[in-house]
Amino acid sequence: MRIGAEAVRDASQAEHLFARLCEAVGGRALTNSLNVTAQEMVLNLGNTSQTLFYFGDYAQQGALDGLFDLFYPQTWTPANLARMASEVFHESFQISRVLLPGDTQRLAVMEFRNKLEIFTQVRNLSNILHLPPNELLPLPELVAKAYTLSPYLALWAVEGLGEYYTTLYTRLSGHFPQRLLWEENAPVPTKSLLMLHAGLGLSFAYNLLSTVSPSSPRHEIANVVRTFVTLCRENSRQGYLGAAIESLGLVSRVFYSTMPNLVHDELEAIAPEYLGFFWHGYGRALYFGPAYFLPVLRSAWGALDREISGLRDEMSAAAGLAWALTLVNMRQPEIEEGVLKTYMSGSRFQEGFANGVASCIVMRQDTTPDEPLVSAFYRHRPSSGDNQLTELWRRCIYEPALNALSSYHPVLEQHHALDQVFRFQSLGPLVARLQAGGQ
Repeated sequence: MRIGAEAVRDASQAEHLFARLCEAVGGRALTNSLNVTAQEMVLNLGNTSQTLFYFGDYAQQGALDGLFDLFYPQTWTPANLARMASEVFHESFQISRVLLPGDTQRLAVMEFRNKLEIFTQVRNLSNILHLPPNELLPLPELVAKAYTLSPYLALWAVEGLGEYYTTLYTRLSGHFPQRLLWEENAPVPTKSLLMLHAGLGLSFAYNLLSTVSPSSPRHEIANVVRTFVTLCRENSRQGYLGAAIESLGLVSRVFYSTMPNLVHDELEAIAPEYLGFFWHGYGRALYFGPAYFLPVLRSAWGALDREISGLRDEMSAAAGLAWALTLVNMRQPEIEEGVLKTYMSGSRFQEGFANGVASCIVMRQDTTPDEPLVSAFYRHRPSSGDNQLTELWRRCIYEPALNALSSYHPVLEQHHALDQVFRFQSLGPLVARLQAGGQ
């Protein structure tokens, strides 16, 4: 069943979908609370039908075993409801965010709105920027269009343009590009290059992974991975390759959820030096994945030990998840404060979280230089009087962000190594090695 705009025409229908799930697994109190939350979420999003159309289409393409199975008839079988009840109640804190009045509910709604704002912009970028479907405009002209948006949205628009431009070039020319983002072919502002390369990788990953499945012969999957790596190498500038490679993990986790381990195995055989980028993209995908998109019922942070623990590079995955959380919610640091308090106190993923924060600040500074929302974010101080939370904020956010701006970004930029923030590693020692003339 494909979801069209006519299937979810207004907010009352959206509320009904949410309410059916909650009544099935949580009783009347949860149903009533989520009705209020859903109304806030949906009615304030602008073009409701269009937003839900894009999201329904995404849920269809994404993993069908997540929360947003609720759009499908098979969701409402007794066995599936029992499974979802178990999973939802495992996320007891998430449910409490809906049930409790005041700021907790407000922030849960705000986080959902932030995610949906980004999602809708990326999916609808052609209409927002008035991009022609069959004409390849000069890339500098396209980048200039992206930077007419607010700095917060421009970053995502540049990434979307990288995917749009690469995909359209491939379709109109009939072949994959070569040297597409090299300086002679892409005379664009330097600040756009990181996210253009991320979009380049998205295009290649979407295109190639759509040709295989878990039942494909292993040599076909290996050929897809090898082709992806080759295309990224041939089209990326020095110091930006990692940004393109990282997209393989993101696309495989979100849109081909049965493929990540198979893709990992082939990447390990072909180019093991890129595995950190792959798992960073996987972690970034968790935040936007259909199963965790609605933060009031399930959270990727609550699934860290269930889904990330034991991965080949779990710290890169944790860093990618923190990266996405921080970028999406930078305008409301209280959301990040809530995640720290609930999931990071005593967590073994604190180092990955701090790295994700520092890395995304480097990328944000490079893409939208000196944007005031960055300093407003990391200079935020928890107001609860909780000393442990204040210390967590200092250690996991304030100090990593300050180092990212004052030390990491200038050196990584100077040494053409900005793509190194697209995987987990200790940035302090890396910067010291670069300054000393090493690699």
